[in-house]
Amino acid sequence: MTAPAMTPERWRAVDAVLQGALACEPERRDTFVREACGDDDALRREVAALLAAHHESTDAFLGRPAVEALVGPTPPTRAPERARIAAALAGRYEIEREIARGGMATVYLARDVRHRRPVAIKVLRDEVASAVGAERFLEEIRVTASLQHPHVLPLFDSGSADDLLWYAMPFVEGETLRTRLAREGRLTIGEAVRIAREVADALAHAHARGVVHRDVKPENVLLQDGHALVADFGIALALEHAGGERLTLTGLTLGTPQYMAPEQAAAERALDARVDVYALGAVLHEMLVGEPPFASGASRQVVLQRMLHEPPAPLVTRRPEVPPSLDAAVRRALEKRPDARFATAAELGAALVAPPAVPPSAATSSGRLVAARVMVYATLVALGIGLASGLLFGRSSLLDRWASDAPAMARPASTPASTPPLAPDVDVRATTSSGLSLVVVDRAGRPVRAIPAERPWTPRFSPDGRRVAYGAFGSGRTTSDVWVTDLARGTTQRITDDDADSNDPQWSPDGAVVAYSVSAPGGKDVAARRLDGTPARPLATRDGTQFPSDWLRDGSALLVTDDAFGRHNILVQPVDGSAPHPYAATAADETGARVSPDGRWIAYTSDESGQQEVYLDSYPRSGRRVRVSQGGGIDPVWRGDGRELYYWRGDALVAVRVGPPMLGGPATVGDERVLFHAPYQAALNTMYDVSPDGGQFVIVRR
Repeated sequence: MTAPAMTPERWRAVDAVLQGALACEPERRDTFVREACGDDDALRREVAALLAAHHESTDAFLGRPAVEALVGPTPPTRAPERARIAAALAGRYEIEREIARGGMATVYLARDVRHRRPVAIKVLRDEVASAVGAERFLEEIRVTASLQHPHVLPLFDSGSADDLLWYAMPFVEGETLRTRLAREGRLTIGEAVRIAREVADALAHAHARGVVHRDVKPENVLLQDGHALVADFGIALALEHAGGERLTLTGLTLGTPQYMAPEQAAAERALDARVDVYALGAVLHEMLVGEPPFASGASRQVVLQRMLHEPPAPLVTRRPEVPPSLDAAVRRALEKRPDARFATAAELGAALVAPPAVPPSAATSSGRLVAARVMVYATLVALGIGLASGLLFGRSSLLDRWASDAPAMARPASTPASTPPLAPDVDVRATTSSGLSLVVVDRAGRPVRAIPAERPWTPRFSPDGRRVAYGAFGSGRTTSDVWVTDLARGTTQRITDDDADSNDPQWSPDGAVVAYSVSAPGGKDVAARRLDGTPARPLATRDGTQFPSDWLRDGSALLVTDDAFGRHNILVQPVDGSAPHPYAATAADETGARVSPDGRWIAYTSDESGQQEVYLDSYPRSGRRVRVSQGGGIDPVWRGDGRELYYWRGDALVAVRVGPPMLGGPATVGDERVLFHAPYQAALNTMYDVSPDGGQFVIVRR
C-alpha cells in the first residue's frame, strides 16, 4: 500500500503522535502509538520509523527538519548544536549535558558561571529559530521574565547566538506531571486538586499581567517536592507572534489537541485567559481519571473533531468517588463556549474542592493550607504576611478604649494538644496529609519542636516568644480558623470559631490581641480578637481583599497588604476603622511589610527590579530606601532588637546585620550570611517567623 503524501497536515498528525510517544515512559510507547494511530497503519509505521531513528541517533534526530528525518540526512554543514551553544555561551554558562529533546527544542543542563547555580537552557531547533526570527522572539519572551510567583518557573536569561535562539530557566530536580501520570496513571483526588490549584494560582498571576500561557499540559508542569511549577510561560505566544505562518513549514504546531480550547483549535485570533482555563480543566481531568477528556482518536484531526462536537463524559462515570462539585467544576472548565467557562483561572481554582482532610493530631488542633494562591485572587482567602515581633510594649490608649468597650463573651472552644519537644534527629518533613509541617528550629535549622497542624499557614511568634499563632483547619471544618499554641505548656486554643474563613494572624505589641483577615461579602476584611474571649471587632471593612502584615509598635494601625486586581500595595490601616493611606502603592507588586522594632523602618518585598527583592525604607515617610537582598529575596522579618533582618532566597534563610543610618541617609546593611537551608513553603504570605531573641524560627516546611 502506498503511504500518503507527507503534506504539512500529514506531518502534524505524525508529529502529534510522535511527541505523545516521546513523552511516555519507553515501556509504554508502543501501546500509546498503537492506540493513538487506531486503524491508520501508515501513520503507525511512520511514527515507528521516527521513533527508531530517535533511538539510533538521539544526538541529532529531532534537531533535523521533518523532511530530512523522513527521506534521509543531508551532509552536515555546521558544527553540532551542543558545540555551537557551548561556544556561544562560553564564559557565561558551562554546558554539561543534554537532558531533554523534543520537536521544538533541546534542553541542556548548564552551570551559571557568575551565580554558581545549575540552570536549564532550552535551545530552539534551527528551522524553528529561522522561522521565528531572533529580534521578535526575544522581544516577545521578555514579557515573561516579569513573572515572579512560587508556582511559576521563572525565566532567567535569553539570547541569540550563532543563529541559535535560547533561554535559561532554573534547573528543577524533580519530574514533570507527564512523567508522574505515566508512572501512576492517575492521582488521588486531594493531590490532583492541590496541583490544579497551584497551577491555577500561577495562571492567575500571569493573567493579571497580561500573559496567557496557551500551552498548558502535563509536560509543562514540573513537580518539585510534589508542588507544581508551570514552565514555558508565554513561549507559545512568542512563537505564534514571532513566527506566524512560517512556523507551520517546520512541521510544528502550537498547542496540543487534547488540551486545546475549541477557539484555539479553530485558530481564532482573539484568544484570552479562558484558553488556559480549558487546558487546566483537561489536565485536571487527566489527573483524576488517567486521560484527558478527548484522548482517543486516530489522528489529531479526530481528537479535535471530538473536542469541538462531543460533550465530556461525567467524571463520576470513570471514578465514582469524585465529588459532584468537583465533577461540575471540571465540566464547566471544559465548556465549548468561552463565556460558559469560568471567567478566570482564579475562579476555577476557587471551585476546586477536595474531600475533607483528616484532623492533624491525637487531639483536634489543626491547621490549614489555603491550597494554592489562586484562593487569594478568587475566593479571597487571606494572604497575611506579617508578624508583630519585637520587645514587649505597653498597651496603647486606643487599644485600652477598644478593650473596655468590648462586651463579655464565653471563651471560644479550644482543643489542647500536646507539642512535645523533638530531638534533632526526628524527621519532621511531612507530618500531615498535606505534605506540610509546622516546625520550630534553631539558628542552625535543627528541629526543636513540631506543632501538630494539618495544612499550617502563616505562623507568628507572640512578642514574648512563648506562643505561636497560625491559620489552620479544625476537625470537620471547611473554613480556616486562627489558633494559638503555647509552646511552654503544650496547649492549643482556637481563637476563631465560626464559618468565616479566618487566617493571617498578627499579634498586637502587648500580645493581648490578635488581628487577622476574615472572609466578608465584599472580599476579605480585617478583624481583631482579644485572647480573653471577648468578641471579635472589625478593624477594616471595605470592598476588596486585604490582610494584615504587621502591627505598628504604638498599636494605632496595621500594615495591610491590599490586593488591587492581582497587584499588591502596602497600606496603613488605622485600627479605629478610618480610611487607610498608602505606604507603597506603585506599578510594582509590593507585599510583606514588616516594621522595625523601633518603628522607624519598614522592610518589604517588591518586584520592581524584575525579580523579587527585599527593600528597606524609612517610616512613616518613605524616601530613604535601600535594597537589602542581592540576587533575589522574599519575606523579610526582624529580630527583636532590630539589628538583624532575615529573608529567604529559594530554600536558604539569609541574615543581614542592619545598622543606623549615616548622616540622615538610608539604614546601613551588612553582608548576606546564609544561616541554614530548609524546604520552605514560599507563598505570597510570609510562611515563617523568628522569635524575638533571634534564636528560633517557626517555619511551614514542605
